[in-house]
Amino acid sequence: MSNGHGLSEEEQDFFEAIDRNTMAEQHIFDALSDISDEQYYTLFEVEVEHTCGPAQVQVYPERAGTLYRCLNCGMAGIIGG
Repeated sequence: MSNGHGLSEEEQDFFEAIDRNTMAEQHIFDALSDISDEQYYTLFEVEVEHTCGPAQVQVYPERAGTLYRCLNCGMAGIIGG
């Protein structure tokens, strides 16, 4: 079955999940915008709006990207540098 955008229901669900994850990663990136050089290569936590809602997220920023793990839902990933 297709919606108004010409996508199947499965495709629509996929792209909505990608959008939610992208927004959550943008919140994490924004929370790290003011970190100092001393905070690179250090594990710490930020509070952000994640795909699961408000959550504490562990982050490990490095020059090549930021590793993260949500302490609420367990989702982990890498935000490109």
